[in-house]
Amino acid sequence: MALPLVLIVDDDKLTRWSVSRILGRAGYQVCEAGSLTEGAIALESQRPDVILLDIRLPDGDGFALLKAVQFGHPDLPVIMMTAHASPETEQAALALGARGHLAKPCDPTELQAVIGDALTRGVS
Repeated sequence: MALPLVLIVDDDKLTRWSVSRILGRAGYQVCEAGSLTEGAIALESQRPDVILLDIRLPDGDGFALLKAVQFGHPDLPVIMMTAHASPETEQAALALGARGHLAKPCDPTELQAVIGDALTRGVS
């Protein structure tokens, strides 16, 4: 059985590196994208099981990719993350169909729990 693949879309290399290490040790496969454009390409080429998506990206708003995923891949769980977390960003993310919302830097235990829950819940 293949390990679940997590696509991390974040422009911060350190965030991608640290999240990749946490998830790799937890038994996930990881692929990374540093922009909205790279994320959209990786979505189609890598076929991830879950996406960790930054809200603020250099070439656009992460919510745009969330909407595209909801349209083209409605069963694919997306977890939004941001260094600028607020009740408003969480509410917006969940209203658009995100399966979770994390503040950066991500707590490793919370990160694994949110991803595990998104993968276990299936279609919401």
